[in-house]
Order: sequence, then C-alpha cells, then structure tokens
Amino acid sequence: MKLLLASGSKTRAEILDKAKIPYEVVEHNVDEDEAKISYAHLTPEDIATKLAELKAIKPSYQYENSFVIGADQVLELNDTIINKAKDINEAKGQLLELQGKNHKLITSIAIAKNGSIVWKHRDTSNISMRELNEKQIDNYLNNIDKSILGCVGVYAIEQDGIKLLNKIDGDYFSILGLPLLPLTQFLWQNNILLNE
Repeated sequence: MKLLLASGSKTRAEILDKAKIPYEVVEHNVDEDEAKISYAHLTPEDIATKLAELKAIKPSYQYENSFVIGADQVLELNDTIINKAKDINEAKGQLLELQGKNHKLITSIAIAKNGSIVWKHRDTSNISMRELNEKQIDNYLNNIDKSILGCVGVYAIEQDGIKLLNKIDGDYFSILGLPLLPLTQFLWQNNILLNE
C-alpha cells in the first residue's frame, strides 16, 4: 500500500523523512481560499477538518489503492480565523494583532483511499505570543526565511518563530503541521510501519 502526502509543505515532508516513513508527494489541487468561503458557516475546528479531508479525497481518486494524507491548520484568535499572510505587510499586521495574546492552532489530518475518508485526527494547541513592539516585529520579519509567510501566524517554531512565543500547550508535531504519533498508529495498524 503506497502512502501519498498531498501537501506542498516542506516541514510535513521533513517530519516523514526524519521518521523514515516512505511516501510520495502529490498535488491536492484544492483552492483553499475558495473552500474556506464555502465553509465560512462552520467552526474553525470543522473548517480545518473539512479542508484536510478535501485535500486527501481529491487526489485519492487519481491514485487508486493508496493512502492519501491531507492536512490543514487553522489559527483562531478570539473566534476569528487568521489566514496565511499574503505579503510582508499583512504579516506585520497579523503579528501586531497576535502579540501579547493567546491563540489556538488547530491541526487536522485525514487519510483517504479511493475517494473515501478512512481515518482522521484533529488536535488543538494553545499558544501565547510575547508582547512585542513594532520595531521587534520589523526586526523579526527582516531576518526570517520568507517561506515562513506560508505558515499561519507567520511563525515556525522549529525556526526563528520560537522567539515570538512564551508559552505552548500542545503537541510539537501537530504545531509543525503533522500529528506524527496518531499518524504512525494508523500506519502501524494498517501494516505500513515495519511490515515484514
């Protein structure tokens, strides 16, 4: 049984690489912005789940008899979803809004086979950002790898982003975007890990 990762996230790929889990990357071809508009009536938790399911299901029709992993993260601040920053100015605005506050990072993962969801998992992490002034935010944004703009919240805890945070209550791998322990449990139960 082939394992496919329907994600362009380098971090998710690195997690699987370091765990020595064999997989291939495929495109999910989901327009996330359009999907979020159609799911606007749902809770942030359900939006994360629906997006992960959609990203898994769509390519699973093309790759028969394979397990396709779809994943998504939603950042919730005071019942409002904060989307990925489109540019450095939007990133600055988001960090000014997040600074000194607690927010939730909702990570959802789903696995599809032949057009049906066969497994899913959702995890919520509570994160507190330090009180930052505009100069500190500018300094941070001027020194980061610009790929971090593709991360919700404009931080990657495995990189410079950890400097912005003062408290994390959640699973490390979930915050990175791929809850590894629940995933490996599914793979173990389906004879994909350490199979003879």
